[in-house]
This record gives sequence, C-alpha cells and structure tokens, in this order.
Amino acid sequence: MPAKDYRGDGIVVHWRSDRCIHSRHCVTTLGQVFDTDARPWIDPAAATAGVIAAAVDGCPSRALTYTRTDGAAPGTGAARSDEDDPAAGGSEVVVNVRPSGPYAVLGRVDVVGPDGTVLETSERVFLCRCGQSGTKPFCDGSHKRVGFTG
Repeated sequence: MPAKDYRGDGIVVHWRSDRCIHSRHCVTTLGQVFDTDARPWIDPAAATAGVIAAAVDGCPSRALTYTRTDGAAPGTGAARSDEDDPAAGGSEVVVNVRPSGPYAVLGRVDVVGPDGTVLETSERVFLCRCGQSGTKPFCDGSHKRVGFTG
C-alpha cells in the first residue's frame, strides 16, 4: 500500500497505515499533530518540522516516516537510542520477538510472498505472530485486540 503524504512547512510526513502496530507513540508524543479523532489525523502545521521529525523518528514500526523539505538532513529530529538497531549487535539482520507482540525484523530485508513477489523491502518490518492481522504477514496491532500472549 502506498504512503499517504501530509505536507507541512519544511516537512512531508508519510503514513503507511498497513505498517502501523498501533503503539500510539505518535499520539502520546505529539498529540497536537497526530490526533486520531481529527480528519485529517495528521496536521503538520501544528508544530515545527524539527519537532515533528523528532516524534516520527520514534515510530517503532516506521509506519510514519518523513522527508525534510527545508534542507535539514533526515534524522535531525531527536537523537534516540534504538535497542533493535542491527548495528548495535554487529549483525546485518536482527529478529526480535516482542513479548505478546510481533516479530520485529531489523536490517535490510525483503519480505517475499508465497508467489515469490517481493511485498516489501525495508530496514524495519513488524511481522504478525498472533495470526489475527488483517495485513498478513505484517502486524497491524491485532495482537492487542485479541489478547495474544506469547
């Protein structure tokens, strides 16, 4: 599914709903920009590009990404430690099993469908473990709704 773009002053926020695991990081970090009760739910005019970039940098599933259009380099939001970063462990790809959640696959990977079609090439992918996702093989947060444990 292609990203939906939300343009603001100095930034374009890209939203991939099919990749969201509903952690609500965006809403709790920057509720004036990310308001699930509003339409459109992303308002990039409600904060500066740097503040928005910092919030988006924290999106665990990378359902939210951005392009800086003000000349600032990507990743110039807030510096953050990423315990899942493959570089931190010296491995090219890391698969973390999230408690009662998805598989977090980090590092450049191709997700290939049963017919051999590449579904996604990404640096970070969350794959369903509970079997209830509506966007299989990707996690959509259904594990929370169904009370999956494991």
